[in-house]
Formats: sequence, structure tokens, C-alpha cells
Amino acid sequence: MTKSSNSLALITPLKDELSNIDRFIGHIENQTIPITCLVIVENDSTDGSKEYLEKIESIKNVEFFKVVNLSFDDKSYRVGKKYATIIKTGMNYLKELDLYNSLDFIGILDSDIFPENTYYEKLTKFLNDHSEIGITSGLIYTQEGKLHITNKNFVRGGCRVWKKNCLEESGYQIAHTADTVSMALAHLKGWKTKTMKSARVTSREVNVRIANSYNKGYHAYYRGHTLLYVILKALYLASVKGEYKMGFEYFSGYLESMRHQKPQIEDEKLKKYFKFYLFNKIIRKFE
Repeated sequence: MTKSSNSLALITPLKDELSNIDRFIGHIENQTIPITCLVIVENDSTDGSKEYLEKIESIKNVEFFKVVNLSFDDKSYRVGKKYATIIKTGMNYLKELDLYNSLDFIGILDSDIFPENTYYEKLTKFLNDHSEIGITSGLIYTQEGKLHITNKNFVRGGCRVWKKNCLEESGYQIAHTADTVSMALAHLKGWKTKTMKSARVTSREVNVRIANSYNKGYHAYYRGHTLLYVILKALYLASVKGEYKMGFEYFSGYLESMRHQKPQIEDEKLKKYFKFYLFNKIIRKFE
């Protein structure tokens, strides 16, 4: 295989998306750069998605296409460690392929996210042009054109791209909020993460499958954020955003997790990183 400067592999988690598969594939086929590899990790679909995917032998604009079937004892949809396990399964599969060494970039593309035609052309060029940046994404919009996640600087998880050497250096851990954890791992290795705001994707069901505010409070505890950080964020949600219930639930979830001493991330370097997260964030802002 001839090595290019934008050889890209995508990993797609998929569960019960029968009515959505053709639309998703259409957006892949219409990308303005070829996709070297697309690995769909199907898990426990009951709507016929698994059987439908078995009939697809190839996809236009994709050099190598593979469906990996994964099954869990817990059949429910969960966005925490289960999602991270699905992504990690795709990454491990990629590493076993002969084409892995030819890759320059590895990305995640959720099956309910639809990238504009120039999305991956923009992102790969952006990463090639900025040697210090290891992870990027565009911005996610609803079908009505509303921005999802008002923080335009937060690199989205379901449509992100890594430089392969960044991913190899920093790794990908199976963890709650693995998207945030993977950015922290990259930062600890000296990489920067940044969104490309002119690149956009559309999501079919924004906010349907995300953790509630109470769970996000636990996730903050899990990562090792300080009580001060959580208080400030809860106050921000309540006073600046006007989301009083969200702020209260976020704070309550953190306090309950602390009171019951729920499990926390085991990596001590990551714990330290999140302990000083606010300070790190301020420092990066002025870099």
C-alpha cells in the first residue's frame, strides 16, 4: 500500500441502527478524501443491524471495511466503560492489520453522527499543519443547526481524530469519560488538543444517549477533580447557564460519590492531572 499523508482509519461503535446505516455509509462515501479503513464494532443489536451489515461486502471510498461483532452480558446501552471497551476493541483490531503501519490518523465516528463531505479533508490537513496538536475534532450540530456543547474548544469524542503517533504515545484507557481521559493522557505526553471550528458534523439524536448531571458528578469524582472545582462548576451551571437543577444534581452526584467512596481512576498520573485540572486549563489557555 502506498503511504499517503492523510491515511485515515475510523472506528464506529454501532448498536440498533438499522434505519440509520445507509445514511451513515452515504456520508462516508461522500468524503473528499479516501478512508483507508472503516471498522464498525457492532454490539448486541436486536433490530436487524447485525444481519444487514453482514450483507455489505464493501463501501465506496473505503479501501478496507470490516464489521467486528462484540457481545456483553449487560445488553443495555451505556456510555461509560462499555463504550470505551467497544472503541478499544476496534483499536486492537486495527493493530492486527497489515495496513496499520501505513496509517497516519485514527478516528472515532459514532454511527449517529454525519460528517460534512470535507470533514476529514479539513481535519487531516489541520493536524498536518500543526505538529503540536495530537487530537482534534470539528463541532457537532443538531439537524436544526443548533450547536451541541456550547464550549467550542472542547474536542468532541464521537467525531475526533488522533495523529497515530499521539495515540500510540498516550494510549487509550477503558474508563468512564474515556474521551476526557484520552485528552488528559495526550496532554501528559506534551501534545495539545484543539477543535477545528470550521469543520462540522450533524448528529441525529444529540443528548439522547449521554450521562445525566448526577452521573457527571460521579464522573468528576471518578477522575479525581477537587471539591473546589466541582463547586465552581456547579455555580457556573446554576448562575451563568441558568441550569439550577443541573448544577445541583452535578454537585450532589459528586458529594454522594465522595461519601460512599466510589471507585476512582487508578492511574496516579491522571489523578494528579485532574486534581490540578483548573490550573492546567488556565495555563494552556495562555500557551
